[in-house]
Amino acid sequence: MRGRLLTLKDYVSMVRDPGPFRDIADGAHDPVEAKETVFQGQMTPIIRIAGAAERYTPLFASFLRQYEASNAKLLMAKAFGRPALERWYDIGPWAVLDRSLLRENLSPKDLRMVLAGTYLDGAIEDISSLERFEIRLDILSAENLYRSWATFPAADKEALRGFVLRRVAVVSLVRQWRLKESYHWSEERIRHSLETLHGLFGGLVQPQVKIVEEALNARLELRRKDGSPVTAVEDIEHLLEQYFHRWASSVFHRDFHSLSCVVAYLWLLSCQVRNLFRILDGLRFGLAPEAILERIVGEA
Repeated sequence: MRGRLLTLKDYVSMVRDPGPFRDIADGAHDPVEAKETVFQGQMTPIIRIAGAAERYTPLFASFLRQYEASNAKLLMAKAFGRPALERWYDIGPWAVLDRSLLRENLSPKDLRMVLAGTYLDGAIEDISSLERFEIRLDILSAENLYRSWATFPAADKEALRGFVLRRVAVVSLVRQWRLKESYHWSEERIRHSLETLHGLFGGLVQPQVKIVEEALNARLELRRKDGSPVTAVEDIEHLLEQYFHRWASSVFHRDFHSLSCVVAYLWLLSCQVRNLFRILDGLRFGLAPEAILERIVGEA
């Protein structure tokens, strides 16, 4: 399945000569429906494998449910009266939320009752605001993935732990930059916000954050020397995603007989979904191919 993932060359061809992909991205089609179609095409094999490979079912299910967390956020945003695109991620039999809920006029308390008793139950401890719910949901998603290794041998558990910790480190730095530059939070407030997420993993996240931060600083220094310093938060996020993609790709090739292959593939697939969404948006808004490709994360 690794060979079915797209390379940068594939993305270049897709952007310069969209072919059938142009039909999906065409302005005559609903943009939300277009992305749902792409998501379904990418995730259907994983949905099927999740039920066929019993040993890996908890891992695959927790991966797919990262997307159901977005569905829950959408429902809660509507419950709070916030505007939101009604893009729904269909994860088949692994879902506990049904799309029909979008048609109901749910209040936050109603949604709390819907989630009660499900694996999303832990996210409803505080629904005093949409932001608090989303933070709890992000923490719960990371926790579910972190705990999905219960039946794996020690070496495989270590592989999954490494992936989750490195991903949490990347997400932490993205959040840190966004809270500082976009929301102008103080260093103390940012630190307190991140401590909640890091607390799930004891003292294991900080060493990973340091590794990722050093890699980011090295890349920023190269940009500075090249005369193209990075200042926008979006550029920082792109650099961090590029870093994680390279790291996941390298891990995939280390041991073809370990869990690392499976986990690396899942992360690379999720990156591919985001890339395809970027291409859909770029084509829809008529961006130049170069502008679209600037935001693609991948390897040659």
